Amino acid sequence: MNKIISFFIFISYVSAFYIGVGEFSACPSKNGSSYYKNCRYEQQKPLYYFLKKEVPNVNSVSIWITRNWKENWYPAKTVNEFIKHGYTPIFIFYWFADDISPKFVKKNEKKYFNTLIKFKNYLKKIKGKKIVILNPEYNENGMYNSKKFDLLQAKSIIELKELDNILVGICPGDFGNYNVIWDNENWDQYSKSMNLSAKLSDFIAFQEMRALTKNSSQQIIDTPLRALAFATYLHKKYNKPTFLAYLAVSSYKKPDIQKNVLKEFSKILPLFKHSANLIGINLFHYIDVPNHKGFFTTAEKFFGIKKANGEKKESFKEFLKFK
Repeated sequence: MNKIISFFIFISYVSAFYIGVGEFSACPSKNGSSYYKNCRYEQQKPLYYFLKKEVPNVNSVSIWITRNWKENWYPAKTVNEFIKHGYTPIFIFYWFADDISPKFVKKNEKKYFNTLIKFKNYLKKIKGKKIVILNPEYNENGMYNSKKFDLLQAKSIIELKELDNILVGICPGDFGNYNVIWDNENWDQYSKSMNLSAKLSDFIAFQEMRALTKNSSQQIIDTPLRALAFATYLHKKYNKPTFLAYLAVSSYKKPDIQKNVLKEFSKILPLFKHSANLIGINLFHYIDVPNHKGFFTTAEKFFGIKKANGEKKESFKEFLKFK
């Protein structure tokens, strides 16, 4: 009986289409939600306070669990309030981050699993649907063909799948030659690191990040078709639903390019669902984070579809078309 119930829970999960944004809290402003550090702590509101009015098509929120994560960053009580208001939490478990390498994983495997167990115990307090995306962009720094990391991810999935109301998936990054749409030469290299973990996953997630500090205008414009090709490749190869774990297109220098990329995504989302069984798409940032740092340097500050003061960018209305 429990297996039958679990089956129908899984079917209800994958029949939903998740449209998410990355943020947990925000500041009230004349423009609605704004960057969460633009006001005193006691003035901050959980993001669900703003979402129904601003982006009624959104039904999920992404939450990053990093190596130094603490439970009080995202109190279980508040996450349960998100669920009550109709938002499924998407937890992105990002322990190894950019430090990942065969040597770093081997040295820190025990610490990784200690955090995973702590996270699992935290998830027991979350009363409702939850999605976990494991180790996004793990396939870099010599990890793209690691059978050992495949096993680590498989063990992680088994551990988390002991919980109820949960979907778990792995998340290779789309790396390679962005001058082409189909990139089998690079994508095929990931297979050794996904053999077992892909079989155990409920879905295969992936990410797409572009900015003018690292990419040409044409590479950014091609992002929707490139993402469709990668999602279709993953679906056909591993026979699993796919999930765009986070889409990040910076408005740095050219706001129009972000708008046009989101416009194209909204047009071809039906193709994603048909060709790649896409079950979700999530924006990396909803609101610009002025102090954000990373691979894309200055452009990291402009991944949101709202400015830090809450003002809507040109891309905002295109995101509203995501269905």
